[in-house]
Amino acid sequence: MARRTQPTIADTGQANRRLVVVAAFDVVNFSALVEADENSVLAAWRALRREIDPLIARGDGRIFKSLGDGLLVEFSSPFNATRAAMDVQETAAKRAPERGVRLELRCAIHMGEVTVEGTDLLGDGINVVSRLQQHAPTGGVLVSAAVMDLISGRIDAPIKDLGALKLRNISRPVHAYMVGAGKRPKWTPAIDSFQRRRPSIAVLPFIDQTVETGASYFSDGLVEDIISALSCLPELVVISRTSTLRYHGAVPNAQQVKRDLRVRYMLSGSVRRAGDKVRLSAELADCENGTAIWSDRFTGEAADIFELQDDLSVKVVATIAPQVQEAELRRVLRKRPESLDAYECVLRGLDLLYPMEQDKFLQALPLFERAMALDPTYAMAYAQAAAWHGFWFDQGWSLDPLADRQEVERLSRIALALDRFDPHALSLCAHHRSLLLREYEHAIELFDRAIAANPSSAFAWSTSSATFSYIGEAREALRRAEIGLRLSPYDVLVYRSYAVVGLAHYAAGNYAEAAVWGRRSASLNQRFMGNMRFLAASLAASGKIGEAQQTASNILSVDPKFSARPFSEGHAFKDAAQRRLFGEHLVKAGLPE
Repeated sequence: MARRTQPTIADTGQANRRLVVVAAFDVVNFSALVEADENSVLAAWRALRREIDPLIARGDGRIFKSLGDGLLVEFSSPFNATRAAMDVQETAAKRAPERGVRLELRCAIHMGEVTVEGTDLLGDGINVVSRLQQHAPTGGVLVSAAVMDLISGRIDAPIKDLGALKLRNISRPVHAYMVGAGKRPKWTPAIDSFQRRRPSIAVLPFIDQTVETGASYFSDGLVEDIISALSCLPELVVISRTSTLRYHGAVPNAQQVKRDLRVRYMLSGSVRRAGDKVRLSAELADCENGTAIWSDRFTGEAADIFELQDDLSVKVVATIAPQVQEAELRRVLRKRPESLDAYECVLRGLDLLYPMEQDKFLQALPLFERAMALDPTYAMAYAQAAAWHGFWFDQGWSLDPLADRQEVERLSRIALALDRFDPHALSLCAHHRSLLLREYEHAIELFDRAIAANPSSAFAWSTSSATFSYIGEAREALRRAEIGLRLSPYDVLVYRSYAVVGLAHYAAGNYAEAAVWGRRSASLNQRFMGNMRFLAASLAASGKIGEAQQTASNILSVDPKFSARPFSEGHAFKDAAQRRLFGEHLVKAGLPE
C-alpha cells in the first residue's frame, strides 16, 4: 500500500483546546478566618499545603492556579482526580489544628473542554467546576455527571445523586453527585446509572428519494452525522447507527422501536437531491404514545448540507433536551471536511464497511484513501481507515497482522492530530496502548477522553471494557460492556460486544457465565479469535471439556500454528498469575502448548 506524506500535529493548525479533568479546592470561610487572625490562618494553609500537594502530585495532578484560598488542579483522568480529592479531604479532616486554626475544604471535579494559554486553562470547563464547587458541602467531593459516568464502577465509596444543579452565571443546569456521602449504596445495574433520567433517542435510516441513483449512502451518511452531533451531548442517550440500520427500508412504528431499543424518542425522515438542491424531511415522534411531536422540511444547496444537518440537530435537541443551549450544541458539532467530494468518498466507504462482507469491505479502503488525498485535514477519513485495518485484523482476514496493527496506530494518530476529540481514533489508540504495549493508565486516559467527547459512543464503551479486564477491574469492565450493548444492541459487530462481556466474566472467575457470552459471540462469528480463545478457556475452566475441545479444533482450523503457552504469556493481562492460569485453561481445552 503506497504511503503518502501525512500531516503532523504541528501542521494541522488546530485550536489550542482540549478535554481536561479539573478539580477546584476551596477553603471554607477563608475570608472571615483571615479577618479574625490572618497570620495564623495563612500559616495553617501553608502547613496544609505541604501535606496535600504531594497527594495531588501522586494522583498525577498539576496545580495550574493558586487562588490564595483555593486551588485549581488539572488531572490526567477522572478516577485519579476523584481518588486524590478524597485523599486530600481525608488528610484535611484528620489534621490537627495549626496555631489553633482548623481549615476545612470543599472540592468539585468536572471534565470538559478548555482553552490552553501557556500553563493556564480557561473557558467553560473551568467556569463550570468553579461554580460546582460552591455547591459542595464542607469536607465533601462533588463531581459532575461527565465524571460520574467514568468512575461509578471504580470508586468504592457512597454516592449521592444531587440531581440537576442551577449554577450561577451558567445557563444550563449541571447534573452532579456527592462522592463519599450518605450510606454505601447497593450495586445497581450499569444501565440505570448511565441513563439517569436522560432522554433517549434513535435516529432511524432516512429514505433516499433521489431518483437518479437509488443509492442510500448519502442518506445513511446524513443520519451518521446527525447521530454524531447528538451523541456529543452528555444530556442524551443516543442509539448507534449500526443498531438502527436494522430498520433500513422499513417503516417501523414507534411502539416497535420502543420495544427493540428502549428509547423515548425516534427521528425518521427522507432526503432528496436534485441537481444542486437538497431537501430533508424529518419527523420526531414520542415512542411512549406513538404521536408525532413535530415534522419539518429543511431545504438548501447541496454545498450547505452540513448546515441543514446542524439545523435539524438543533431542533431535535431543543425539543427533547431544552436545557441544552443552541450555542452549546453548535460548539460540539464535528469538524467538517474542506472537500464535499472527500465527504462523499467517506459516505460510500461507510456504506461498504458496515455489512462486514469481505468483497464489499475490500472496496471501502480505497475510498477512505481517496478522501485523505482530496482533503488531507479530514480527520474522519483517517479514523475510518484506521478502523478498517482494525476490523480486517479482527475478522481474521489479514495476511499481515503486524502491518495492519501498525496502520491502525499510524492512521488513528493522524486522525487525533487533526481532531483531538474523535472518539473512534481515541479508542483505537487506547486499545493499541493496552493490548500491545500494556500502557494501561495511558489507555484509560484516552478512553475517558473518547467517552467525554462522545458519551453515546458504543465503540468507546465496549472497547474500553477489555482494558479493565486486563488490569483486573472486572466489575468496571462489565459495567462498560453493558453500556456499550445498551447503546448498540443490534450492531452488525455485536459479536465483539458479546466477547468483551465474556472476557469480563472470565477475568472475574465467572467461567460458566463467560462461556454463555462466548457462545453468543461464536454463534455469530466463529472466526473471531478474540472470542474463540476465551471461549475455549472458559469452557475448560467450567468443566465442559468436550465443548472446549471442539472450540479448540475450530481455533486450530483458523490458526494451525497456535501455541497456548507463548500466547498466554504474551497476553495483555497485567497479572502474571492470570496469564499463567489462562495458559493452563487453553491447554486443558486441548490446544497445543
